[in-house]
Amino acid sequence: RPGFHLLKMEMLIWRDYFKYVSLKFGNLIFYKKGIRDNNYIWGRSKKALDTWIQGTTAEPFVNANMKELAATGWMSNRGRQNVASYWAKELEQDWRIGAAYFESMLIDYDVHSNWGNWMYNSGVGNDPRDRKFNIGLQAERYDPAGKYRRLWLQETLF
Repeated sequence: RPGFHLLKMEMLIWRDYFKYVSLKFGNLIFYKKGIRDNNYIWGRSKKALDTWIQGTTAEPFVNANMKELAATGWMSNRGRQNVASYWAKELEQDWRIGAAYFESMLIDYDVHSNWGNWMYNSGVGNDPRDRKFNIGLQAERYDPAGKYRRLWLQETLF
């Protein structure tokens, strides 16, 4: 595929970058305030955690990604960014709970990439823009025909 090798290279660069961040900041990557020392108020709702893990939130794109993770132990980088942003920015839940859940589930788990990405997507990492993903627009852009969502949410169709 055209561009596949560039995408693969970009992922390796991010992995190495997050390893550098981990080495530079040490255990701060596991702190509530992350490496930016942002003082967000995070929730710790068992109900929010259960619906997020089970893929029964209000967002079908998030749900499809969570179902894929539960079934396969894997999720695309785009999916990881979306579900992390949803967990931390939409549900306002402690980002470390999400990172720890991914740690327990991902077959390609890497401490630096996982915790670095979670900090980045939760606003406590190295992204000065503190962005929040628009999940609906992300779904339209990356799954415009809904094929991915239909694949992983089949039981909700019946």
